[in-house]
Amino acid sequence: MTAALLDDFKDAMAALAGGVCVVTALDGDGNPRGYAATSVTSVSMRPPLLLVCQAKTSSSYELFSRCTHFGVNVLTAEQAELAALFATPGADRFGGTGFETGEHGTLLHPDALASVECRRRETVDAGDHGLLLGEVCAVRTRSGDPLVYHGRRYRRVRPV
Repeated sequence: MTAALLDDFKDAMAALAGGVCVVTALDGDGNPRGYAATSVTSVSMRPPLLLVCQAKTSSSYELFSRCTHFGVNVLTAEQAELAALFATPGADRFGGTGFETGEHGTLLHPDALASVECRRRETVDAGDHGLLLGEVCAVRTRSGDPLVYHGRRYRRVRPV
C-alpha cells in the first residue's frame, strides 16, 4: 500500500460519521479501563451481538481481547469532553467522571444515551485492529442527541 493510498483511505473514513462510544472493562485487579470508539455496530438481533473495533497498539488491547465482559456507552452531544478524555493516552479516565457498575460488572455512565453490557464472545484478528464481538446481556437507554465524530472533529447531529 502506498502512502498516498493510505492518506486517501484515512480521508475517506473521516468522511464517514460515527457515533462516539466509551468502551469499558475491569482488569484482573478490578481496575477500570476504557477507550473511545467510533467503530461500533450491531451484528445480529438473534442472538443480540455487538461489534467493537480496537487498535492493537492500544495499551488496553490485551485486556479487552481477553476480558469476560465489557460495556459500551453511547455518548450524548454534551459529552464531548468525556470522549476526548477517553481518547487521550495516559489520562486519568475514570477520576470523577461518574461511571457506575452495571449488573454484569461493567462500567456504565448514567448520562449516556445507551449503555450496553456484553459478554465477550470472541476477538477476531483484523490487521492492525481486533474485532471484539460481544453478546448483549443488558441494555439501558434514555432520550437525547448523540455525539458524532466526523471530519476528525466531534459534532452534533442537526435535523435536515
